[in-house]
Amino acid sequence: MTRTFAAAALLTTALSVAPAYAGDEAAAPAAATTIVPAQIGRAVTRPAILPALYASTVALQAYDVYSTKQALARGGRETNPLMQGVVGNSAAFIAVKAAVAAGTIVAAERLWKTNKPAAIAVMVASNSVAAMVAARNARTLRQLK
Repeated sequence: MTRTFAAAALLTTALSVAPAYAGDEAAAPAAATTIVPAQIGRAVTRPAILPALYASTVALQAYDVYSTKQALARGGRETNPLMQGVVGNSAAFIAVKAAVAAGTIVAAERLWKTNKPAAIAVMVASNSVAAMVAARNARTLRQLK
């Protein structure tokens, strides 16, 4: 199951950083003319790593839900005191994990506007913590078999 999850996470990450191209659209009629000031310099675009970090955040939080539920079903216990009251209710647990992932992504998006390196650093730090939790959960699942 871990291999399946890892493959799915890798595929999701790979697909999220693939470039997408819009199809040719028919030119709009020139009824209204809009004057657009010329931009000097080049537009700043997000590096491919940022959407990949967003996807991995979602994948890691989803794996945390899955692995925690599996461990609890096998007789394990939640060791995070902040989550002990939530893991018994699946809907609440999923909502908390979704909020954590969404909150991290929103924070990085807001940071991106003012401090690009900090936005990437926040996502790397968040993913690092989530990866450590996922690794611990995987180890616990192996021990509970």
